Amino acid sequence: MTNKQKRFALLSRFDKHYKFKLGQEPRYNKWVEQWSADSLIESYGLEVCYDLLEYYFEVSESPSWNNFAYMADDILEAKEQQNKDLKEREERRKMAKEWLSE
Repeated sequence: MTNKQKRFALLSRFDKHYKFKLGQEPRYNKWVEQWSADSLIESYGLEVCYDLLEYYFEVSESPSWNNFAYMADDILEAKEQQNKDLKEREERRKMAKEWLSE
């Protein structure tokens, strides 16, 4: 079990992103949702959870804590796929540039 400070740090980071994107306070019970935050932190680590939150708010049109907590594994997979795709594209650009410069 992670400590209380980390659980609420993750929830606070969610609140910050939510306020920035939607311009209002999220409506959920932090005392109840701290346990899902605890599970996320135990599964992925706090820094990975922060990265997942940032990616989630970039791609989600209607973010919610429940959706984030439930779909965290799918979000991580999508983020990894996107990073893999970006690397492959960069490699192809380099190969094309080399080919054109010959």
